[in-house]
Amino acid sequence: MSQSSTMIMKITFFLIINVGIFVLGQSEATKMKPISDGPTSSPLPTHSEKEIPSPQYKHFLEECEKRITEECATEIFNEIFKNETISEKCCTKLVDDMGPDCHTIMIQRERDLLKNNKENGMIISKSEDLWKRCSKVTPVNKNRQYPKVPERQYLPGYNKFLNECEKKLTEKCGAQILDIVFDKNKVAANVDKDCCSKLFEMGHECRNEMHVRLEHLAIRKKEKSGDVVKEKGHQILKYCEEINSS
Repeated sequence: MSQSSTMIMKITFFLIINVGIFVLGQSEATKMKPISDGPTSSPLPTHSEKEIPSPQYKHFLEECEKRITEECATEIFNEIFKNETISEKCCTKLVDDMGPDCHTIMIQRERDLLKNNKENGMIISKSEDLWKRCSKVTPVNKNRQYPKVPERQYLPGYNKFLNECEKKLTEKCGAQILDIVFDKNKVAANVDKDCCSKLFEMGHECRNEMHVRLEHLAIRKKEKSGDVVKEKGHQILKYCEEINSS
């Protein structure tokens, strides 16, 4: 890794830890209680230098910021980028105070700013090794309240993610599924084979997000409960699974 590349990443690393994130505005974050007792299952965000984070994501970063010292931030950086060894004290700080989500997101931020795929792989591997090693020094406390990554819709890169999902499903198939879900006279078998194929090709994360958006739409329209929409969505998925395997 070049000296200039290392310097850029060190600057951004300290900015995200000690400032939250350098493109944040001055407005105060909404307090959404983004605290969890363990690692979250939320997908990782895709960071962009131009994208302004949501209040929920900003508050998460602020919670992370409170839990790490500049000394330990330096040691974490040096462990990953300079092959130096983190102290036991900062290992404890990383696991017992920051928690898994803060560590993962801060490393993800660095990775997203890199263009070199080899460096990306190195960062992921070393950050995972660091967490595993520090977890042996100080095991994760299941009763500990760690900052939790917000839900997908509050993460950077959400709109880009949705656009990619919509392209995979296509406007035609999206309209067809929407019509079937909200029309009581239509059933899962009304989905055509081509749309069933696209539904599976779009991937698990896109399908999950589609379910969430349908439930939210049902609540706004007040035509169906979220549970009814979810059930019809599962029926469509099951039907399409049978169609695709036949």
